[in-house]
Amino acid sequence: MSEVKARKSDAEGEVSWQSKKSAMTRDRILEAAIDCFINLGYANVTTAKVADAAGVSRGAMLHHFPSKTELIQAAVEYLHRKLLDDYTQRVAKIPKKLKGKERRRAGLDAYWEHLTGDLFVVYHELCVAGRTDEELNSILERATARFEEHVHESNHELFEEWNERGDLYFLAMDLTKFMMEGMAVGQWGKNKNKRINRLLDYLGDRLEEIFSDDGPTAISQHSSKMKAKN
Repeated sequence: MSEVKARKSDAEGEVSWQSKKSAMTRDRILEAAIDCFINLGYANVTTAKVADAAGVSRGAMLHHFPSKTELIQAAVEYLHRKLLDDYTQRVAKIPKKLKGKERRRAGLDAYWEHLTGDLFVVYHELCVAGRTDEELNSILERATARFEEHVHESNHELFEEWNERGDLYFLAMDLTKFMMEGMAVGQWGKNKNKRINRLLDYLGDRLEEIFSDDGPTAISQHSSKMKAKN
């Protein structure tokens, strides 16, 4: 190899390493931001505190994130990627041998574990803060839309028998989402696990009921009205 080619190769290697090092530093800052959200609460997070938690200089912080707004936006997007990975991994662990009602109940358990993990706790706190912070709320809305698309794709596999049930399918998914998210942020007293399992069993039964209903109930009436509108 000629001396010129050798120098060029060394330079390219240095650029590649610098790029990789920069990406690693950026991820370390974002991990630290999420940890700060968990330990300090959104309102108490500053770029200086995140820099200290990440073990980087203020100059390095400013290089990657010149403002708190840019840090928060990147941290929210990073958090959502981690939430997607977490949910996907939990769903993937459901045994393939489970079918029908058993598989759907396992799906509820996987979603519950996801909702009660540290990552979702952070996300919920950000949503609460976003009620009075328009900029944060705008960032969350964009990220949430992408997350819901991913969950919808996963649910199409978990609830494949119900995919063609139109509005009833979306009713079932909304019931699951809002009931379980409400449970996740609820205040629990004695016999927490027993009460949670009872509610998940109840939810599972109601989902089965939605798709087997053909009588004069609120569910069937709702479905008939939606069909008439369409």
